[in-house]
Amino acid sequence: MAENQTVAQEYIDNAFTYETYREALDNLLSDEPTIISYDDSQLVDYTRLNVTRMQRIDKTNRLLDPLRVAGRAVNTSVYWLVLTEGWCGDAAQSIPIIAEAAQVSPKIELRFLLRDNNQDLMEQFLTNGSRSIPKLIMIDQKTNEVLGEWGPRPEELTALIPEFKKEVGEDKQQFSMKVQKWYNKDKGKAIMKDLQKLLETLK
Repeated sequence: MAENQTVAQEYIDNAFTYETYREALDNLLSDEPTIISYDDSQLVDYTRLNVTRMQRIDKTNRLLDPLRVAGRAVNTSVYWLVLTEGWCGDAAQSIPIIAEAAQVSPKIELRFLLRDNNQDLMEQFLTNGSRSIPKLIMIDQKTNEVLGEWGPRPEELTALIPEFKKEVGEDKQQFSMKVQKWYNKDKGKAIMKDLQKLLETLK
């Protein structure tokens, strides 16, 4: 993260709420696309699967107490601006948890932007040169200064990625299955620990 990096106000002004994001995904799957529209039917299929994943996490996720404590201790008003797309499997696993964590503190205002509609912003927050999502950008509401970022995956999973790739080679489907299996076993704990650390940087 560059020192004193800022995000242009226009991005924040054009971002939408979590409720609007979830509604847009439902509209897409009902063949009534609004702010989200994919020409590729495979992307729509991925989105359908991811909506099911998010619905499951909505029902089962329980925030860890240390994350709740960190959220309640926040005394700086921030935006959590998330770059995402409905077809992204990593996003489906993390965004419901991000949304629940943001509700812990009135100081956190959660907003979303679609990666492919905001390429210039995405280019500011690459991961090893890649436009990987989801990417959470924590922004000071008064100055628009970037105070931290998270994504596209929890640190614990990121450390395992080279091993996963070594095991499956070029088989993208097998790689995706291993990643999703890890998420299912972890039950969001690693994401919550990362978000806790992100919030603790505000103290």
